[in-house]
Amino acid sequence: MRTHKVLEKLFTKVKKEKVIISYPFTLKELFIILFDKGFSVLRGTLFLKPFLGKSSGLIFMGKGAKVQFAHKIKSGSGLNLMEYSFINALSYDGVEIGNNFTLGKYAIIECTGVLRNVGNSIKIGNNVGINHYCFIGVRGDIEIGDNVIFGPRVNVFSENHNYNDLEVPIKNQGVTKGKTIIGSDVWIGANVSIMSGVTIGNGCVIAAGAVVTKDVPDFSIVGGVPAVLIKNRKN
Repeated sequence: MRTHKVLEKLFTKVKKEKVIISYPFTLKELFIILFDKGFSVLRGTLFLKPFLGKSSGLIFMGKGAKVQFAHKIKSGSGLNLMEYSFINALSYDGVEIGNNFTLGKYAIIECTGVLRNVGNSIKIGNNVGINHYCFIGVRGDIEIGDNVIFGPRVNVFSENHNYNDLEVPIKNQGVTKGKTIIGSDVWIGANVSIMSGVTIGNGCVIAAGAVVTKDVPDFSIVGGVPAVLIKNRKN
């Protein structure tokens, strides 16, 4: 059997959906991949899975990946935490993650930054990929639908600092928590920032470098600072 067919069978079984691989991997390349994945599964099985609030299926945990307050996490199968990614799950209503979720290298999901401001919750659907160096600040509530892909260095926020009182330092005025929603089948380009309280509809494309400050209707393509409508995918 060709080596890429071996990987197809393996990844299809893990992801529970058909995976097609066209690249003709050599035996050496196949060994490197399986060796790396094997150690990731071993780390996930020994050092993470027993401490999660709920989980199913295989868990992949890359070198240097770290999870705090794992008991607050409920995860489906195929959880993949790549090298040096980080989840701080301390929150009122916890972290819910669907099947086939990937958190890229050095990416962060931070529910609580300081103990006086514990985060609320984050819910992530199935088949979501968060790329390298992304930051998701879960101070309020965040919802991410199914089949969502993040480019690298995407920032998602769910709070704003209060600043109306000119007599009090901004850092002492507290925050206003919001609910940030990203629908299903959304592609978010590199270096995008999504502000607190924004709802991005289903089927949207957010162009690289955009700063999203307002709601985005279904199937919209938006870009710019602040982001504006470029076109609708249905037109």
